[in-house]
Amino acid sequence: NEGWRCGPDTITDVNNVFKHYLGVHYYHNYTSGKLPMEPSSQRYIMEFEAGQPFERQGMEWSVVRVKGQSFMLHQIRKMVGLGISIVRGHTSLKTLDEAWGMKRIDIPRAPGLGLMLDQIHYDRYNKRFAGDGVHEGLGWEGQMDVVEKFKDDFIFSDIIETEGKEKSMMTWMGDVLPLHTFTPRHFESDVHEPSPLRGASLKAKREEKEMKNANSKENQAAINVDIVDQAVVENVPA
Repeated sequence: NEGWRCGPDTITDVNNVFKHYLGVHYYHNYTSGKLPMEPSSQRYIMEFEAGQPFERQGMEWSVVRVKGQSFMLHQIRKMVGLGISIVRGHTSLKTLDEAWGMKRIDIPRAPGLGLMLDQIHYDRYNKRFAGDGVHEGLGWEGQMDVVEKFKDDFIFSDIIETEGKEKSMMTWMGDVLPLHTFTPRHFESDVHEPSPLRGASLKAKREEKEMKNANSKENQAAINVDIVDQAVVENVPA
């Protein structure tokens, strides 16, 4: 619903979920080709926060910023996807905690529209070399106003315009996310556990489709009757 707006505690609730990602964790459930507790699936998240909402083109937006040492394929989209799932009530923080462990959990992947590399940080280099009289620090200080204007004029505007046309996030939250299951299972299992919410949603969509088909048949029958009546009128002898 494009008219929906954040309540006074919405962003706080989102950030209370996001803060569980801070620190070092195993992200094998947030990417592909990684096994539980595999050392290469460890990632260090330093910041993860949703900004205050703002309105553009009749919709409300929030910029989510995540800072980490490195990221894996799909990791950020799944972090956002699970965070939204928890805030919207599709699952709980228990799922987030269990995703660090030995079980396999299918974590929903949020749409890629809006995902962008904002800044590369050279904190370690700057701490070691910057200010030694020989090396300059690496960073965007002094150009941030220009950078922010470029993002707002070209990147954010394109994201907002595309979402307005394609509704990728709204479709995902309204039609896809309610069908997702979060039941932990053995990591080598491909069997999906049944979900009451998924079943109810599929049943509702099936009944909606059947109703549309029935209405379509009724409308077609009414058209056919009208054609027959018209033909009878036209063939009445003068």
